[in-house]
Amino acid sequence: MKLRIARSVRKIINDRRSTAPVRIAFITLAALISLISVVQPGGATGTITRADLSGPWAATWIGNSGCGFGTNYFTFTLNTAGSGSGTDLGLSSGCGSTNSTFTFAINSLNPNGSGTATIGCGVGCGWSINFQVAPDRSLFNFVDITNGGNELEGTAIHQ
Repeated sequence: MKLRIARSVRKIINDRRSTAPVRIAFITLAALISLISVVQPGGATGTITRADLSGPWAATWIGNSGCGFGTNYFTFTLNTAGSGSGTDLGLSSGCGSTNSTFTFAINSLNPNGSGTATIGCGVGCGWSINFQVAPDRSLFNFVDITNGGNELEGTAIHQ
């Protein structure tokens, strides 16, 4: 009896060992199919134009300006030429809480989405920024590295 049980157990173990590679291959294939079905393609590619960036945007940034260190939330709308205006809500160490109208104008835009722009907040007030647009045109990162005393960095999201 014990011999029969031992043989049965060995047979089960051997059967499972022989099917293990098949099971592993099946599980691997199922995982690969699941991964491929979940991966989304990257959005638009190719030349990025000013018209691609038209519409409403929301930008946030942090940095130092004539008002000291602060943060801003700027909602604006760009036309097909790459310029527009909107409302900026800011809070800084030197000027406190502000609610102003700012302008945004693209000065240059390369086919890969890199470029320069200005954010204006009145006479003698503003930033010259370098930016990089995401390939799917959903956002861009920007930084002011040209104006001493006006250092900022932020991100804008296409709404």
